[in-house]
Amino acid sequence: MILEGNSNIQLHVLIVDDVEINVDILSNIMEQLGYVPLPAGSAAEALKKIKQTLPQLILLDVSMPEVDGYELCTILKKNPVTREIPVVFISAMDSLKDKLKGLELGAADFITKPFEITEVTMRVKNQMENVLMKQELERFNRRLHKMLTEQTRKIENEKKEILCSLARLAENRCGVPASHLQNIGYNSRILAQSLQLSPIYELEISEDFIELIETASKLHDLGKLWEVSEELHIETGVYLIQDLLNTEQQSEFMEMVLDIIRFHHADWQGTDKEEIPLAARIVRIANDFEVFTAENQSADSLAESLKKIEAGSGTLYDPRLVEIFIKIQRQLRIN
Repeated sequence: MILEGNSNIQLHVLIVDDVEINVDILSNIMEQLGYVPLPAGSAAEALKKIKQTLPQLILLDVSMPEVDGYELCTILKKNPVTREIPVVFISAMDSLKDKLKGLELGAADFITKPFEITEVTMRVKNQMENVLMKQELERFNRRLHKMLTEQTRKIENEKKEILCSLARLAENRCGVPASHLQNIGYNSRILAQSLQLSPIYELEISEDFIELIETASKLHDLGKLWEVSEELHIETGVYLIQDLLNTEQQSEFMEMVLDIIRFHHADWQGTDKEEIPLAARIVRIANDFEVFTAENQSADSLAESLKKIEAGSGTLYDPRLVEIFIKIQRQLRIN
């Protein structure tokens, strides 16, 4: 039988019994049902077959030499790879105690020997129907998860675009050129990428962090859309982002934006250094550098702006970040 949804995958049934005639009969029944039988005469051989081909169902005898069916079932249920494969015991040990033991070990069903072909057929078909239903449900859940993820990403991107548009309006209100936010975003990203190569920050800065900070950094002065003064525009920006966080699910992006707005003017000296989030420390340097280069239109604009950043090392800025910022100066974007 071909597995629904994939024309190249067939349903396999592992048959484990040390009596060859039982294996042959059960294999013939499986073939008649359209399944591919995987015969094994011992637990060791069964485990070897599983490594080669993962079955969708296991028919397992209890009384076998060396490792019996109960022990093999325990091994299978402890392994994450085989844990969910339904096991059906087929055994002459038909007491209530034997059946309960098999079910307690995680077996899906128990067939008594000598078995009837009709009974085996019906019970195997029932188990396979359950397998197919479960696989279809898993496929549906994956599709649903993908759709929800894409929809969430679309909403997040739209939200970011709206906030960035508001940030551009805020800068325009203050007479700041459009390149201002682009340069801050780009230089924040470059600095974050460079910090990722440092053993100090490699665990703190992920690829997601780098992607987020390029956009989040552009929202540092979002509050200027309503208030121009430094103190008030920070409070206004914080209020806006906190309000958004209170009305939606937690967002790593929005949390970063909040950190940047709140701390992008915080001085390194005289502040609890652990209190200033890394994203805000990065944006503080990128923002001030952009301001310095915009104010200095001379041929030495880059060198003079870097001198100002270096002069603030340890007082205004995190000295470790300044050291790396100076090293990557050729990669920085200026007006």
